[in-house]
Amino acid sequence: MSVAKPKLMDEAPHGQVFQTLVEYGYGLGNGWSIGLELPMSRAEGHDKLNGLKVEAQYVAEHNAHHGFYLGVRSDVGYSSSAYESQGNNSIDINPIFGYRWATWHIVVNPSIEIPLSGLNKQTQFQLSAKLARRINGTTQLGLEYFSGWGAISAIRPQRERDETIYWVWDEKFASSRWNLGLGKPLNPSGGSVDKWVLKVGVNLDLD
Repeated sequence: MSVAKPKLMDEAPHGQVFQTLVEYGYGLGNGWSIGLELPMSRAEGHDKLNGLKVEAQYVAEHNAHHGFYLGVRSDVGYSSSAYESQGNNSIDINPIFGYRWATWHIVVNPSIEIPLSGLNKQTQFQLSAKLARRINGTTQLGLEYFSGWGAISAIRPQRERDETIYWVWDEKFASSRWNLGLGKPLNPSGGSVDKWVLKVGVNLDLD
């Protein structure tokens, strides 16, 4: 769940934009899981169902407390957003590279989006990353980075990318995990869409 304040642009919604992603995941064992994503938004008083995607994820066996791990997550389906009038069908491929040492944890996701429909047929590059430090057995503090770099064949200059960095707090409870983040764009006068973003993530263990 997130609330953002877009920049004042003709094509951007006026006022705050609320977005929600509901996701159900089912573990198959041996590092595999499958899931369903349902994104929604509310802008300028209008509610919008932004799409539907099915996903699969694999993470190789690894030490949960130290060392390197890798995996991949992929989804396919239709998606749009509150910032665009029309979405598209696409395949997303998200490699997962992670490393844990002492109290630190870093994850990098160099992702690509392959359009299957719509006017834009160019494959897009979207990089995300997280660096967090464990404070105690249940709490982490860190930074998260999300971005859109444009088409792989024509990567945008840094000042024209939509990039946001978040200060984040993660807390783990008995059957749930919470993530609270406050984000600011790195290019407020360039490619970034929002002036600020507040997000809350909740992961519930159902069994």
